[in-house]
Amino acid sequence: MTAGAVFRDDVGELTALRDRLAYFPRDVWLYKLAAQWGRIAEERAYVGRAGDAGDEIGSRVVGARMVGNLMRLAMLIERRYAPYPKWFGTAFSRLVCAPQLSPILAEILAAPTWQDREAGLLRACQFMAELQIAKGVPGATAPVLGALHNRPFQFVDSLKIFASLRNAIEDEELRQLPEFGGADQFLSSNFVLAVPNFSQAAATALFDTKPRREAD
Repeated sequence: MTAGAVFRDDVGELTALRDRLAYFPRDVWLYKLAAQWGRIAEERAYVGRAGDAGDEIGSRVVGARMVGNLMRLAMLIERRYAPYPKWFGTAFSRLVCAPQLSPILAEILAAPTWQDREAGLLRACQFMAELQIAKGVPGATAPVLGALHNRPFQFVDSLKIFASLRNAIEDEELRQLPEFGGADQFLSSNFVLAVPNFSQAAATALFDTKPRREAD
């Protein structure tokens, strides 16, 4: 709807609709941005924890998933819709920040050790936090290093950034919504998959294919 080629629109209705749907409203955008930092927070130390336990494959899998989350965060910051996986990398490569961010992400994916992987993720998260500030994102805050219970794993305190973005949301009802974000963010979230009530609710909704009755 917003990115396809339009060769003629004599009436102007399509152009008006494309303008209206160009991107999420401000507060919805901030809500999704905060939720994406929350997604990063879910596994911020897992690359190191898996690697430290001798699970190199697990560390690589988590690292690749974090790269995907960072790419989605970059698209949110630059206010671009993320397409489905076939075109996701192509859409990301067209972002203004891609020339700077792509080499860091490539290093993470090719990192020979979990320490190198963790260092790359740290640089990438710092870059994203600073990019938000440069773009003037409401609630953007400087990156701060965090730690978990004095364990030897480093990461950017993404929960602090999450909270700052949430506080910048002006709509009170939206600000009080659960932190899961949109469907593209919560369907694979650990918060949903690891909590029986949440995963049951998601599964029930997905399998409920009966037509909904219109309200009287």
